Amino acid sequence: MILSSISKREKYIFSITIIVIVTAFLYNFIIEAGFKKWQILNNEIAVKRAKMNKGIRLIKRRDSIIQEYNEYAKSAKNISNILNDMEHQADMLGIKTSNIKPSQEIEKGLYKECVIELQIEGEMANIIKFVSQIAKPPILAILKKFDFSLVSQNPSVFKGTIILSKLII
Repeated sequence: MILSSISKREKYIFSITIIVIVTAFLYNFIIEAGFKKWQILNNEIAVKRAKMNKGIRLIKRRDSIIQEYNEYAKSAKNISNILNDMEHQADMLGIKTSNIKPSQEIEKGLYKECVIELQIEGEMANIIKFVSQIAKPPILAILKKFDFSLVSQNPSVFKGTIILSKLII
């Protein structure tokens, strides 16, 4: 009906227009979507492949990682024991400890050195006893630096910072 009243040239243009519209529709909604999905899947595969390679590298280094962890755990346990002993000594003498900062162990040939900084507050006689007790076994720490000041409210109470060095064999 409509096609019978139009000329041959118009039929030709109409069919080309329909073909272009169908092609654009197929490209935009089917082919383009398929390529995007393919690209997303390829990216996911690349990410999973990278994770898998990282896992393989970690599995190959498993023994060295376990050894490093065990050394760190042993070091942390040593420092923890030292700090517990120091806090116990301070509590027995009525000294308040705060802001305890142990540093990483420094390798020095046959032994390791751990530097510990802590702030203490107490009477000077008790502070002197505390310092002398941590220089004896089991702690055996060396006093490297101390800095005290008088607390203004109480003339017999001093507050300050102590830096200790502990040798670990």
